[in-house]
Amino acid sequence: MAGEAKTTNFMLGTATVMFGPQADVFDLTPEEHGVGMTKNVSVTTEPAFTDLTQGVKNSIVYSVMTGNTVRAALEVYEYTAANMLYAQGLDGSTHVKPTGASTLASPVVADDTTIDVQTGEGADFNTGDYIVIEHGAKDKVYVRKVVSVATDVITIDEGLPNAIPAGEVVRAGSLIQIGSKADQPFLGCKIVGTTAEGEAITMIFPKVRVTNGFNLQFSSDDFQNMPFELTMYDLVTSDPQYATFQGAQGFAIV
Repeated sequence: MAGEAKTTNFMLGTATVMFGPQADVFDLTPEEHGVGMTKNVSVTTEPAFTDLTQGVKNSIVYSVMTGNTVRAALEVYEYTAANMLYAQGLDGSTHVKPTGASTLASPVVADDTTIDVQTGEGADFNTGDYIVIEHGAKDKVYVRKVVSVATDVITIDEGLPNAIPAGEVVRAGSLIQIGSKADQPFLGCKIVGTTAEGEAITMIFPKVRVTNGFNLQFSSDDFQNMPFELTMYDLVTSDPQYATFQGAQGFAIV
């Protein structure tokens, strides 16, 4: 029969995408380095050729490949601090989410720069944390920076404009710089996909950058995502894994 299948390696499934240090690209794991739920993961190549022509009609008689750009695209659905850092080309693999969370143990007087939290919970906050203090509603909040922490007493950089009663939520938040012009680091990337028949395909890219993808959109009619675009780069002699990849921008193991 024309067009008859030769295998069952059909492509219908999902993929796990991981980022981490270049030197550890072969050992990246979903638990430590994965971006979570993804959809529509694709890897493409864009070969470029220089043609040699001859004759009046400039017939092409030869060509040489002069470039082969590798790109990847994916939709990332989990809006974690690490993923939002990746989306801006920054390194989210080393991000540590602050764990401080408590409630006010006593009312806060307007313009006061000290906050009492519940007994034993002050140790969860750290100097330099940005904290969010709720005032009766999730969208009525004040943001302050922690200057110092004593026993269940937090000193903030500026007093609050209004008095706040005891029992309100105080929590530490992750600081995500938007539009940062910091130098973008190179990362290692591992993508593990699964065919419709359950066979795994592993792709290893030792030198990538996320060159597009930040999208913080609030919509009530559908779940939103961050459309990551990745660019892969050639390795130089000082890069980890240079000898292993020998001029290729990545591997696919099937």
